[in-house]
Amino acid sequence: MGEVRVGPVRMRATRACSVLLAGAGIVWGAGACDAPIPAPAADLYAGYAEIVAEEDARGEIGLGRIEAHLAGDSPALRALAVRALGRLEDPGQVERIVPLLDDAQREVREAAAHAIAQAVLGADPGAVAGVLAERIATEGDPAVLGAIATSLGRLAYGTADARAETDAALVAAAERLPSVEEDPGLAGRVGLARGIEAFARNGQGVGGGGPALSEALAGVAGSLAEVVAAGGGGVAEGAGTAAARVRRLAVAALVHGDLLGAEAARSLLQDGDWGVRRQVVAAATRHGVGAETIVPAALADPDPRVRVEALAAYDRQLRPGMGCAAIIAAMSDPDRDVVATAVGLAARPCPDLDAQRQALRAKIAEMEDTGADWRGPSRALLALAAIAPGEVGDEVRAFAAHANPFVRGWAARAAAEAGSEAVLAQLAGDPVPNVREAALRGLGVVAGARARDTYLAQLDADDPQLVMTATRQLVEHAAADTPVDALLAALARFTARQRETERDVRVALLEAVGAVGGFESDALTPYLTDFDPAVANRAAALLTEATGSAHQAAPQPLPRSPTPDAARLAELERSAVVLHMSGLGPIVVALRPDLAAANADRFARLAATGALDGRTFHRVEPNFVIQGGSANANEYSGEGPYSRDEISSQQHWRGTVGLSTRGRDTGDGQMFVNLADNLRLDFNYTIYGEVVEGMEIVDAVQEGAVIERAEVVPR
Repeated sequence: MGEVRVGPVRMRATRACSVLLAGAGIVWGAGACDAPIPAPAADLYAGYAEIVAEEDARGEIGLGRIEAHLAGDSPALRALAVRALGRLEDPGQVERIVPLLDDAQREVREAAAHAIAQAVLGADPGAVAGVLAERIATEGDPAVLGAIATSLGRLAYGTADARAETDAALVAAAERLPSVEEDPGLAGRVGLARGIEAFARNGQGVGGGGPALSEALAGVAGSLAEVVAAGGGGVAEGAGTAAARVRRLAVAALVHGDLLGAEAARSLLQDGDWGVRRQVVAAATRHGVGAETIVPAALADPDPRVRVEALAAYDRQLRPGMGCAAIIAAMSDPDRDVVATAVGLAARPCPDLDAQRQALRAKIAEMEDTGADWRGPSRALLALAAIAPGEVGDEVRAFAAHANPFVRGWAARAAAEAGSEAVLAQLAGDPVPNVREAALRGLGVVAGARARDTYLAQLDADDPQLVMTATRQLVEHAAADTPVDALLAALARFTARQRETERDVRVALLEAVGAVGGFESDALTPYLTDFDPAVANRAAALLTEATGSAHQAAPQPLPRSPTPDAARLAELERSAVVLHMSGLGPIVVALRPDLAAANADRFARLAATGALDGRTFHRVEPNFVIQGGSANANEYSGEGPYSRDEISSQQHWRGTVGLSTRGRDTGDGQMFVNLADNLRLDFNYTIYGEVVEGMEIVDAVQEGAVIERAEVVPR
C-alpha cells in the first residue's frame, strides 16, 4: 500500500477495511485488511446508521429498525443488529439473540455469542451458560468457537457446580478447535485464550470447584502449549500478531489460575516477547512463583515495562525480607516510568531509612537543574514527606511556588503529609482549581473544622471536582456550621449550566444538603423534574425523608445528541485524528466507527473544533493507561452531554483508544490509551480508535503532557 501525507506525519495506508466489513467480524489486527476491499454499498451505511440511532437511544425510540435488520438479507447488518441488542445489557433480550446462534453466516453467530454474554453482564447467567455450552458440540467454525469460549469465561457464576460445568465446556471447546493452519488469524485460539484468562482471573478456576476443577483448567491451558512454546511458528503469514497475543493470553491464564510453576516461569523469562516476560513477573507478584530468582533477573530486563512489573513483585514478595536496596537503585533507572514506580514505593519506611532519605533527597535536588523534569522530584518530595514529615519544610515551600501547576499540586499533597497548614492555606488560593482541590484535601487532614471558611469559599468555583471536595470537607468537618443556602446556590448554579457530565457534583451537593438539613421543601421540589434521573431520584428521596410523605421523581431528559448518519459513517471510517504532542511529536489515531460509531464521531468533532487543543494527559499509570482530554485536567471536568457506552468484543490491546467513564453511559469526552494489553477492561469500556502511528510517543507521554493541536485527517 502507499503512504498518505498528514502534515509532518507519514501514515501507512494499511487500514482499508470498511466499517461494515470490520463490524461483521473481519478483524483489522489479523492482517485481513491489508489488501484493498471495495467500499460497501450506501444502503449498508444507511442500515448501520439506523442501528446506531436505536441503540444509542436505548429503546426510547423503539427497536423496529434493529429487528428489521435482524431478519434482513445482509449478514453484516444482522451482526451489527444482534450486537446492538447485547449492548442494551438487558437479560430480557437474550430470547431475541439466541436464534442468531443458528444463523448461516459465521460473523452473525460470532456476534450473537458475544451479545448473549453482554446482555447478562454482571448478573447470574442462569440458563445462558448452558445455551452457549451446548453449541460447542455442533459449531465447526473456529472463530465462533472462540467467541463462545470467551463468553463462557467471562460470565459471573454463583455456584461451584456452574463453574465446573463451564470448565468442562472450555475443555470441550479446546478439543473442538481445528489445527493452527485451519484457524485463520488464530481467531479460535485468541477467543479460547481470552475465555480461559477471564475464567481464571475472576477466580472461577481455582478453589471453588476443588482440585478437579483446577486440573481441568490446567488441561485447557495446556491445550495452548504449542502456541506458547512455538512463538507463533507454523501459523499463516499475517497472523504473527495474533500468535503473540495468544501466547500472552495463555501465560496470563496460567498466572491467574496459579498454574505456572517456577521452572516454567524461569524458562519463559527468557522469551523474546516483553509481554510474555511481564506476565511471568506478574506470577511472581501475585503468587510468589520463583520470586527469589525471577524478580532480580526481571529488574535487569532490557524492557522498562518488565522492570516496572518487577518492582511491584519485589515490593510485595521480597521487600519484607530484603529491604529496599532494589527500589532505591531503580530511582536511577534511565526510564522515567521505572523511576516513578520506584519513588512511589519509597513512600513507606525502609530498614535502611538513611539510605532511603538520601536517595529521595538526591531526586528532589534534581529540580535545581535548569530544564530538569519535575515529575521525579515532585514524587520524591511526597515520598520523603511521608517517611520524614519534619524534614521537608523548605522544599515544600519552594515547590509550592513553582510555575507549573502540576508541581504545586504535588506540593499540596506533600504539605498535607508534613502537616504544613500555612502552605496548604496559601495553595487554597491558587489560581488553578486542581491545586486548590489538592490543598483542600490536605486541609481536611491537617486543619479540619478550622478551615471551614476556606471550604465554604470554594463553593463559588466552577470546577466540579473542586466543589465536590469542598462539599465533602464541609460535611465531614463543619456540617453543623454550614449554611444550607450556600450549598443550594452552588447546586442551582451547576444545574443552570445543564451539563449531564456534572452529575457527580450535583449529587454530592444534594447529599450535603440532606446531611446539613434545614432546607425548605420548595428548594428541592424543582429538582423532581430535573434533566438528570440521578438528581431527580435523589431529590425525591430527600423530600420524602424530610416531609414524611412520598415524592416521585419525574425527570425531563435533555434532547440527545444526534448520531452519525450514513454519510458521516463513511467519512469517519476514512479518517484519523492526529494529536500533536508538544515537544514529543504526533500520535495518529485511526477511528473505529465499526466499534463505536457515536463515540468515534464525538472524538472527531472535538478534534476538528479545536476543543482538545492545549489540553493535557493528566493521568499516567505505567503498564496501564494514559488518560487526558479534560478541560481542567482532572477526572470530573469534561464535555457535555454524556455519551453512551458502545461495548464491543474488541480486546483492549496495547494501543487501543478508549472512552473514560465513571459508570455506564457517562462518557464526557476524555480518552485513554492502553499502554499494555488490559484485558480486565474488556466488555466494560468502549474502544473507538487505535494508535496506528506514534506509539513511541504514547510511551513517552508523562503527566502534564500537552496536546498542542488536534486535527482530523484522511487516511
